[in-house]
Amino acid sequence: MSKKMIKRLIFGLSLALLLSGLFFCIDKDKANSLPKNDKLTTAKSLGQAFVEVAKKVQPSVVNITTEKTITIKPWERFGEDFFKGSPFEEFFKGFGSPREKGKEYRHRQRSGGSGVIVDKEGYILTNNHVIEGADKVKVRLNDGREFIATVKGQDSRTDLAVLHIKAKDLPVAILGDSDKLEVGEWAIAIGSPFGLEHTVTVGVISAKGRSGLGTGTYEDFVQTDASINPGNSGGPLINIDGEVIGINAMIIQPGTGIGFAIPINTAKQILNDLIKTGKVVRPWLGISVQDLTPEMMEHFKVKEKEGVLVGQVYQGTGAEKAGLASGDIIKSVEDKPVKNVSELIKEIQKKKVGQKLKLSIVRDGKAMTIEITTSAMPDKAELQKEKEGEEKLGARVQELTPQLSARFRITGIKQGVVVLAVEDGSFADEMGLQEGDVILEINRKKIESLKDFEKAMKDASVEKGILFQIHRKGSSFYLTFKK
Repeated sequence: MSKKMIKRLIFGLSLALLLSGLFFCIDKDKANSLPKNDKLTTAKSLGQAFVEVAKKVQPSVVNITTEKTITIKPWERFGEDFFKGSPFEEFFKGFGSPREKGKEYRHRQRSGGSGVIVDKEGYILTNNHVIEGADKVKVRLNDGREFIATVKGQDSRTDLAVLHIKAKDLPVAILGDSDKLEVGEWAIAIGSPFGLEHTVTVGVISAKGRSGLGTGTYEDFVQTDASINPGNSGGPLINIDGEVIGINAMIIQPGTGIGFAIPINTAKQILNDLIKTGKVVRPWLGISVQDLTPEMMEHFKVKEKEGVLVGQVYQGTGAEKAGLASGDIIKSVEDKPVKNVSELIKEIQKKKVGQKLKLSIVRDGKAMTIEITTSAMPDKAELQKEKEGEEKLGARVQELTPQLSARFRITGIKQGVVVLAVEDGSFADEMGLQEGDVILEINRKKIESLKDFEKAMKDASVEKGILFQIHRKGSSFYLTFKK
């Protein structure tokens, strides 16, 4: 290549670079001006959207104040039995005025929360824990009107409750569809945190289907980072369209920015029942269940950590009649796979009381199908009564069935109560009771059913001593325990 051609090539490249730099500068100027204005406009529009949502929903959000009577012993002002067992116990029992000496006195405890109006007839949705045990419930509206509310219905299992006020011209919130929620979309919480009424906070949906929080309720929470604090409970969680997608329920302490709401679809399922009858009648299989762990998989001969383990089968229920046994693994309901307890509960709650269902289960490594009829779920108090004997003994038990006989290789007897698990440190553990033992008698009274077991344990006293007749590995013998 000649020197002349090389010079022309260098000149062409230089010109091209100069022109591209010029265009780059122009584009850069555009990038620094137009997009900046666009972003500002977008930010203002989004901010205005939050303003409009707040204006739309705030009138339907109420402040709730409750009062309840708490009975306190004079010395408990310093804490529950703070001085009990100490040299100062007797002194502080008489602490206070002569009128209070040695006596209990009553204290009016006040607390608060939030709620949302869901019907023009005056029905307000809130958390059960906000109004539970209250002697008086007062509701204050956004326009300043105040009413004494009636507790129309409560459901401790979902932590939801419905209040009623007699009022006219009530603003009503629009209920959305929590099943359509997407992680990452906007979430707006409105309520009265720390008593500061009609506070609006903004965040996103952080997660869905949260469970395992140990609340003792049906756990299928919507997680959000929209700030939820004490007093927000019972208030609405809202989407960018101004629809209620959840009822704010709880925060995790000392966590920051982690709040949980009950999906509004859960509330929709029970709202009419709470208004009409004051309670919820749910379909029930008649079992207690738990999630599988990797350690359990080998023991129960399953290859996948999917399915729900049956812990206990309750007497006289559809599960017992269908032959479901503790140790069975429920894999699907009506051919719909269930991976964990939360999914099983969801599927059962879609059914009706008295409905026949097909369950796919695994028993001792073998797949099978059973048909079961749902019954009405008893309340927690009734279920607790069925477990009082177990708690006293410190062992989980179940009536003897052919399935349990096969599982524990029990021969020679057809009636009794089988020990499924023994709690460490319990008196059952100290006495030497083992998994697979069959309780035949308690204090010389024959035990043929869970009802017999509960009655005998209720009458028994660990202070006076309890005598058990046990069947183990083909032999029968007696065990005693006394504190």
